[in-house]
Amino acid sequence: MKQKNKSLVFHYDSIGHGRTTPKLLRIQLTPEFTKIDFGYITNSIYINGGWIKMAPTTFIENNISKERYPLTKAEGIPLAPIKHNFQSKKDWRYFSLYFPPIPQENCTINIIEKINGTPNDFNYYDVELQLAEGIEII
Repeated sequence: MKQKNKSLVFHYDSIGHGRTTPKLLRIQLTPEFTKIDFGYITNSIYINGGWIKMAPTTFIENNISKERYPLTKAEGIPLAPIKHNFQSKKDWRYFSLYFPPIPQENCTINIIEKINGTPNDFNYYDVELQLAEGIEII
């Protein structure tokens, strides 16, 4: 199923492949960009909550075609090597990553900060985008 020239939002509540990765909250598909929203709560294993950063080489990958869409912009999170240092173990952060527009069709994507990354990298595998589940926004 394909839709064009619409803005669709998909809601999620899932974590990546590591226990300290942010929660994937939303994916927004528009004709101009793909926006992915995350929420991060600090982990008590780190002194003062630790830190976060995003690799500038982060990309989205279509599982079938293997086409990749590179990160074009980040809001609320610095790009490596710069880090955001938390002040306490109770801090949180919302952030958004922007990519070129992906085709508006049913698909499964991976969100990859680092290929073959460790559990500390922000990698998300097999994220399903079913257009029937998307909410059109005006």
